[in-house]
Amino acid sequence: MMIIYLFLQSIPSTSVDKLLSEKRKHEVANANMPRKKQKSRDASINLPPMFVSEQKAEVRKIMQRVRGKLDGMPSTKLTNFLRSKIDVLDEDRKEMVGVFGKTGAGKSSLINAILGKTKLLPSGNQGACTSVMIQVEANMINEKYIAEIEFITVQDWKDELWSILRVKSGEEEEDEDKEIDVEDGDDDDHDKIKALYGKEGHGKNVEELMDKKLFEIPEFYSSCKKKIFCDTAEELSKKIACYVLSDSNSDTFERMYWPLVKCLTVKVPNCKDLLEHVVLVDLPGNGDCNKSRDTMWKSFVGNCSVVWIVSDISRAISEKESWEILDSTVSLIGPGGECRSISFICTKTDDIEESAKDNARSIILTRNEITKKKVREKFNKQKDVKKHFSDADGFFKVFTVSSKKYNMEKQSELDEKAEEWLNALYDTEIPHLQEVLRNLNDHHTRTSDYISGVDGILSLIQAARNTTDSKEEVCKVLKQRLEHNLKSIVHYMEKPYNAFDQCLSKGVQQSEDSCDTLMSEVWKSCGGQYGIVRCLCENNGIYKPKGKKKKRKEINVNESLASCMRTCIDEEFTYFFPNDKCGPIRKKIEDFTLDTNSLVEKHKSVSLHLKFLNTEEKRLKTQLIRDLLDKKKQIYFTLPDSIKNSMHVSYTNASNNKGKGSLQRMKDELHLNIKKANIFRKAKQDMMDGLTRLKDHMVMQLRYKLEESIRMSLQTPNSLFLPDVTEDYNKIKDLMARSCVIPVTTILDPQANRV
Repeated sequence: MMIIYLFLQSIPSTSVDKLLSEKRKHEVANANMPRKKQKSRDASINLPPMFVSEQKAEVRKIMQRVRGKLDGMPSTKLTNFLRSKIDVLDEDRKEMVGVFGKTGAGKSSLINAILGKTKLLPSGNQGACTSVMIQVEANMINEKYIAEIEFITVQDWKDELWSILRVKSGEEEEDEDKEIDVEDGDDDDHDKIKALYGKEGHGKNVEELMDKKLFEIPEFYSSCKKKIFCDTAEELSKKIACYVLSDSNSDTFERMYWPLVKCLTVKVPNCKDLLEHVVLVDLPGNGDCNKSRDTMWKSFVGNCSVVWIVSDISRAISEKESWEILDSTVSLIGPGGECRSISFICTKTDDIEESAKDNARSIILTRNEITKKKVREKFNKQKDVKKHFSDADGFFKVFTVSSKKYNMEKQSELDEKAEEWLNALYDTEIPHLQEVLRNLNDHHTRTSDYISGVDGILSLIQAARNTTDSKEEVCKVLKQRLEHNLKSIVHYMEKPYNAFDQCLSKGVQQSEDSCDTLMSEVWKSCGGQYGIVRCLCENNGIYKPKGKKKKRKEINVNESLASCMRTCIDEEFTYFFPNDKCGPIRKKIEDFTLDTNSLVEKHKSVSLHLKFLNTEEKRLKTQLIRDLLDKKKQIYFTLPDSIKNSMHVSYTNASNNKGKGSLQRMKDELHLNIKKANIFRKAKQDMMDGLTRLKDHMVMQLRYKLEESIRMSLQTPNSLFLPDVTEDYNKIKDLMARSCVIPVTTILDPQANRV
């Protein structure tokens, strides 16, 4: 260790930070890796992110230059084709990490610590936090801290005010026979009026509350995003506090705008290695009564490839909210989403009694291990959650962290106690979470794919300028291979179609036999309360509790009616569309190939054309795998969505019932429609149609895109007028050759042959 210490003393501090970062990254990765894999991992590490970013920036400049040359040329089918290929190079679907947890669990502090920005997101000690969704991503443009605030629409807020004031004034006509709801008071509604208007809002009607003079946010009224630019994280945190906190610590009234906020996006500079291709999203545990916010929430949750559930370590086992988050979102993150990993993060690990401070580290580490074991045991009992995921190693993880301790350690001076400082990092597992983000960010692979795409485009330009030989034989072989592969996909897709057909037929029968029982359970959940039943009818079968009623569970008639069919297809759905491993349909896409490399030896004169086709095939398959994820989400929610559409007229008719006996008339209206509308058979057919559309999309995209690429590369006359890109092409080849690995031992191993 002394060798490391002396070595670190001899180099600039900025380099020390980078080298230690690489060492920590390497050790953390090894700690979570099977022993048999550690040996190969020890041999080398990828190029550091800073070099990869510089490499990508250099290639991007080359392509901007080439694009500029093409723009100066006449438009032809080939030049337009090349421009379109360059334009899609930068398309990037970011990985989303959903951070869930109740207020006070330490989500904001955790995100701040992971990013090394201790005062970035406002936390609970600055005032009570709200359920505003916050996205955190990298600012790739400059060194500014940026906030972009998206508001709900003016009409949304007007409708919400109308609903609030209608309930408060008792204008809503009620059934004389209804049971009284002892929780009719609504804290959420009161808090919204108080936050935005203060005492000025008392006694005003909707039109008066909508008066622009009461608060000035031009972006809200013009449906634009409000942007805030700051030089420091602390400055930004202060400026966005009024948009995310429900109140301030001030004794005087300060207007808080959170009721109008749909989503807040924070862009952070100097965190490319963590967030260039990743977005952290601070999410409330359930949706929102506002429809636009709820739609966005569902979209975010469904797009999360990683889910973090944050809980205070002292309540990690006993706290219901954390486990209810899993239960309530499983359909959105599992079969209806793309989650590949769930982590339970226990915060505030350094929060121990004063009397135990002398033996703090031992107590903390012991409690951490005990808590981890108990959390894993509890997760293994969540059968309704686990059935949607495979038992792959590493799918569920538990981390113990102390944001406060990590921030203190980061501020330590390295030249005082290098060894203690490095060892102390393992008291908190924030470095492990940073490594999770680095792996998701995957600098090296993404840059390699980008450069490979550039190489393909430049190869085509070079080929189009220089090749004169006949290409008909190659075209014929490629088209034959394309048709053979497409027939194979069409044939295979009969398997999921037949499996779903059989399961859904069984589900339809069960649903028709038990629909009375299913609806009885819905009415039981309503507790006989008129207001809840009316809310169900007015909102297409969905009731979302709010205020004091948030302890209730959401009621969804459509999901309840689809439950039998869902149960029948769950196993098959997880088999064909898994999130956490390669399923058979995805494998069919990955196995698709024109095998252009096998033609190079015999047709060397068109080797550059074939290189382009190879990169296009890879890019297209990557996009199809992305499309597969999106379409499987749509397919999964087909059943409740179809039932909702079939029941729409019935919901509307039921909501028109007023006066004495209207509660029973609303129930009768829904029962009658279920019996006569064949809603279950239609739902089955809609799901089967979704599978057919998936197959057609895969075949159409592969046929159209690859036929176009074959035509443009091999059946277009030579184009000497295209720009000469020889220098750029050679530069790319040189960059690709330099994409090597650096042995870890040359950086930080004291026993290495050289330093």
